[in-house]
Amino acid sequence: MTQQFKSVIGGVAHHLPDNVVTNSDLEKMMETSDAWIQERTGIRERRWVDTEDKTSDLGVKAVEKLLQKVELNRNEIDLLIAGTLSPDLYFPGIGSIMQKKLNLPNVGAMDIRTQCSAFPYSLATADGLARTGVYRNIVIVGAELHSPVLDKTTRGRDVAVLFGDGAAATLVKAVPLGDNESRPTAQNTVSGVIDTLLGSDGNGAGILTIKSPGLATPGFVNHDVVEKGEYFPYMEGRTVFKHAVTRMLECSSSLLKRNNITAQDIDLLVPHQANLRINDAVADRMKIPADKVFNNIQKYGNTTAATIPLCLSEAESEGKLKKGDLVLTVAFGAGFTWGANLIRW
Repeated sequence: MTQQFKSVIGGVAHHLPDNVVTNSDLEKMMETSDAWIQERTGIRERRWVDTEDKTSDLGVKAVEKLLQKVELNRNEIDLLIAGTLSPDLYFPGIGSIMQKKLNLPNVGAMDIRTQCSAFPYSLATADGLARTGVYRNIVIVGAELHSPVLDKTTRGRDVAVLFGDGAAATLVKAVPLGDNESRPTAQNTVSGVIDTLLGSDGNGAGILTIKSPGLATPGFVNHDVVEKGEYFPYMEGRTVFKHAVTRMLECSSSLLKRNNITAQDIDLLVPHQANLRINDAVADRMKIPADKVFNNIQKYGNTTAATIPLCLSEAESEGKLKKGDLVLTVAFGAGFTWGANLIRW
């Protein structure tokens, strides 16, 4: 009989820049206020790099911390999956750059470009590959360096106040199934990735984006782009808010229904950290109490591809995420893209 495998979360760690930027600090850069930001987003502070670190550097530091935490030799890593919307270069992606910096000779590396939804998509990819047994130790990295490309003037305040820099790394292990051993399900206590549901709607591509540079722009980048500030992130906030609540709720509910459980069976909901009001709305409509939802956007803002694994790392270290817990992660991001994972920790 062919050996069967399950994919298990082997560990998670994160790295954040030391530099803390508070809402009061932003008041000195643009017309805004601590009260205005907290009321609309829940954010009190975020981390912005004040060093020469690139996105790949933040990711490498998160992986190094992961390796120390799980006591894994770097030579045992056989695949690297990187999620980011802020790569060091237009191309190649940060996956191969991190592979070099981590000294992982010839290890496969890929980038997942689904922005805020990178973790659900990356975990789905790692889960599928781990189940084949071809890859045994897959590292997923979410890394973002937003601060250099934010418009830190009053013109850009609606977006600039939201984003922070940071990275997190997750180890996905392929574990052989023993004789008569069941795969993880929502009904048993077997650790591992249970199920994933992904979605997208390209009709929203222009609603949350950086318009230029890009091959859709004449000349890739031009004087008009610079004059209009189209190289800064653009977002239609109210539209994104409505779509995020709707899609995160739909996706989560569909995944639970597919696995024959209800929201009350979930031990911890870990949503993408874009806006505290979005997460509160999703949890409220799913009737999940606040003590079963983990948020840290208050401290770090939106770190895009890093938010969910950063939450998992902190939740575990704080004792709010324990072995055997049934975890639901859910995200919504540019594209539009969305996804949810069901995991037995």
